[in-house]
Amino acid sequence: MKKSNKKKDKVLDDFQKLKNEMIIDQVNEIFRAQPGNYKDALEEMGFEYHEDDDPEELEEKKARPRNRIQRELVEYFEGQRDFSEKIFLNYLHEKESPNPNYPLIRKYYKQANQNLRFLILCGLDHYPHRIDLLSDLAFFHEFERVLGLLITYYTRACLNQSNLKTFTSLAEDFFWATNPDGYEALLALRELFEPHTEKRTIIEFLISASEKW
Repeated sequence: MKKSNKKKDKVLDDFQKLKNEMIIDQVNEIFRAQPGNYKDALEEMGFEYHEDDDPEELEEKKARPRNRIQRELVEYFEGQRDFSEKIFLNYLHEKESPNPNYPLIRKYYKQANQNLRFLILCGLDHYPHRIDLLSDLAFFHEFERVLGLLITYYTRACLNQSNLKTFTSLAEDFFWATNPDGYEALLALRELFEPHTEKRTIIEFLISASEKW
């Protein structure tokens, strides 16, 4: 009787092993043949597909306005309020507050919210040297490709900035913001300044340094 049970168990084990191998082969074939539609195909086989939870995404889903300024910003981003100087000042106030509601604002960047884009560009039109607004545009660029705008606004800021320390920071930021797109920001800036000028010297130093970055 014991021998019979052992035989039966071995047959069941072999069957389960074969079944598992067939399932693995089917799953591998789905990933190979349907890379863009593998979730639906796996569900048709009876699998439930779950993506790992992204902590940032969970934060953003839970984020709610905590005060009047944040409520007005959300209303603007959602198209329930027109752009105004007050909205722009609210945005700056939120960024500079001791406890900004990052997840609330961040989700509109990730959505490439066009009202947010308009606010950033209006801010740069009035304050072209503000590095924080240029950084905001660079962050927006991660979710909607606006390379032409980045080049335009960073170039203008570099041309008009008279403080050499700030100019150096701008040029570095320009490089890092556009380098992933293959744009040679430092080489482009070098052509804008005469040889032996202070800005040209800074750019040439940054070009040399960038070879080690």
